[in-house]
Amino acid sequence: MKPQSESSLDGSHKMAVYRREKQLSQAELAQRCGLSRQFVNLVEAGKTQPNVQVALRLAEALGCSVEDLFGSAKPADDTTLTVRLEGQNLPEGTRLRIARVSGRWVGHAADTMQSFGNGFADADAILTRPGTKISARTHHSSSDLEQNIAIAGCDPALALLQGNITGMAGRCFWVNCGSARALELLASGSVHAAGLHYSGADGKENLRHIERFDTAGRWQVLRFTRWEQGWMLRPGLQKKFHDTADLGSRDIRLANREPGSGSRHWLDAQIAEIGVSDKRIRGYDQEYKSHWECARTLVEKQADVAVGPRAVAAVFGLEFLPVMEVAFDLVIPRTLLDHPRIQAILQRVRSRGFRREIEMLPGYQAPEAGMLLERAGV
Repeated sequence: MKPQSESSLDGSHKMAVYRREKQLSQAELAQRCGLSRQFVNLVEAGKTQPNVQVALRLAEALGCSVEDLFGSAKPADDTTLTVRLEGQNLPEGTRLRIARVSGRWVGHAADTMQSFGNGFADADAILTRPGTKISARTHHSSSDLEQNIAIAGCDPALALLQGNITGMAGRCFWVNCGSARALELLASGSVHAAGLHYSGADGKENLRHIERFDTAGRWQVLRFTRWEQGWMLRPGLQKKFHDTADLGSRDIRLANREPGSGSRHWLDAQIAEIGVSDKRIRGYDQEYKSHWECARTLVEKQADVAVGPRAVAAVFGLEFLPVMEVAFDLVIPRTLLDHPRIQAILQRVRSRGFRREIEMLPGYQAPEAGMLLERAGV
């Protein structure tokens, strides 16, 4: 299929990009320019073109030229973009996934230890380092890349959101990381949305952690999934391990998650409550950055127990000791809620088919998927 030309994307995509960089909703931009929100929506959707006077008002409100908004760009077979790199010490030639967030290009490694269980990921660019600048070479249209959506979090079900949406430019990709790291990436303008889970099925603990980053209420919180969390056990261990107190036995080896992850946060609270010193726990300092890595470590008999979801334990053939149900929530800046791809993602999350797909996973439920959550004082 022949890709859509950049000139056909200018009016619909460029104005939306400039508006989001100014952190304006469609309604706010319309008010500044004396227009209706519906008209702004039609322009961004490529269904109408403004006259000269309106185009000038839009450009002035967005701090750019009319040519920036509606001019044609020359397509290139290879484009070099200056990127802000997320990830330390990535070598030249690293395959990157690219997204434009908060007015700048951000590059995430396409293939990581956390993600490689799914094979090589789709990539947008190759990392290059001419001079002191960090840059990426891509053969994709920058207009297409501007429509990419990056979502960070540790719920393996986020992988179901990845890929292209029929009839739309760009795609969604998942950055697999712990809850605290996901919120940090969102706060720093490195991803468009973040997912998190802490203790409890009601999500109140999630909201408390969100408040640390967003006291002004700029972020909207939505329920994504609920899953059964507990102890993943190496096969044959269920008779020896019954609860957190058994970690004090020198016969039990832990595969631990990294600080800031929801699983680590829960575990540290548990060992503090029962008075077990982390220095007595074998493997406490052996940290892994995904549920997938922890499960693999148990299968390889390098450790005996790890905190994780029932669904991951089932995939790896591990025994499972349930502890509680946790809520996994998505956080999205309110200024991005009308982004066409964000809207498409939310529409999918709220669909009956997606909920059925989620609930096929062992221990997962999704009756509230896509539901907006109220935050106190917001």
